[in-house]
Amino acid sequence: MPYIPIGHEKYDLLPFCREHGGEVFSYSPTDEIDDLLPDGETIIPFGYCSYEEYFARLEGYAVKYGTKDGKPNQLGLKIAAYIEDIRQRNVKEDWSIVQYLGKSTCGIGGFTHGRYYYWPCSIENPEYEGVIDDEEFTSYLAWGRSDNGTFDGIRFADWMIAEDPTGMAARTLSGT
Repeated sequence: MPYIPIGHEKYDLLPFCREHGGEVFSYSPTDEIDDLLPDGETIIPFGYCSYEEYFARLEGYAVKYGTKDGKPNQLGLKIAAYIEDIRQRNVKEDWSIVQYLGKSTCGIGGFTHGRYYYWPCSIENPEYEGVIDDEEFTSYLAWGRSDNGTFDGIRFADWMIAEDPTGMAARTLSGT
């Protein structure tokens, strides 16, 4: 079951995850750490039921691969910094919540008219990164901005801000 703050429950966010389990994550690129792990190992946060489960996996990697003589090596230090980054990025109370008011779209990156979506950001970096949905193909859709008031064809006017604790959504939609 995904973590959804009590104040956000009224928005019917992450319906697939609520029904089938799983958590959504805002995360930085993982290549730098994945390149230091044995082949086949990755820190991409996909398929975890909770933040705690994911952090346990990262901490396990830090112990197994990130220490030498009981002290953190380069990988261990990178994993520790990554854990802190993930903690900062995933405070859902700081994320903006927006409602899509445009026509429902189909296919990859589709949106449903009237549905609410998370726009993640952190207090430390309140910048637009993308939209979090809980279906795999739209798990983290970051649109390219254009000069004609759209995100890759989705009009700025098609979004209504429900909650915006950092002001990130308002700045993004106003183009500032």
